[in-house]
Amino acid sequence: MLSINHALSGVLLAVVVLAPSLAAGEPKQPSEEESADASFAKSYVGKTYDDELDIEGWTDLGGGLVAPPVYVRQYQREEDGANLVLTSREVSKATATAPASYVVSDALFVPPPQKDVVFSISCVMGGDDATLKFMGEAKGNEDKEWWSDVRRAWEISLDTGQIASVKPKGVRCTNPAW
Repeated sequence: MLSINHALSGVLLAVVVLAPSLAAGEPKQPSEEESADASFAKSYVGKTYDDELDIEGWTDLGGGLVAPPVYVRQYQREEDGANLVLTSREVSKATATAPASYVVSDALFVPPPQKDVVFSISCVMGGDDATLKFMGEAKGNEDKEWWSDVRRAWEISLDTGQIASVKPKGVRCTNPAW
């Protein structure tokens, strides 16, 4: 009887000690607002547009060619600083009489960054990669061109334009004030 009580108390102790860490390891469910924002972003996937895509209430921060025919564009919500990234594939080139035409491949909504952190689509991994293939939330010293303190990072597929979350190790982003 003593050994059963002793064993049960050991199990109980383990549950009490480990339960908070197990609960903390569960992924946080997105809030209703975050879900609405993600749905808003994904609503652009498949949309066709000519030349540029204006989104009401969002400032177009620019973008560029990732690798033919994939392009990236960053928007920032005027109301709170949240970011929207759209990747697009060029479906017809500009001519003398018509602008280029694109279809949105993927969309990423990024909530407003924490204090002293910026979201950037101008990130690289490793050495001399000059594509706009990586994005991240980064912070660093204002006197440095590159910031390597990257909190979260994403990669754009050069084949499909799809955006995927990646480990931030090795990703560095340009200082926006540089």
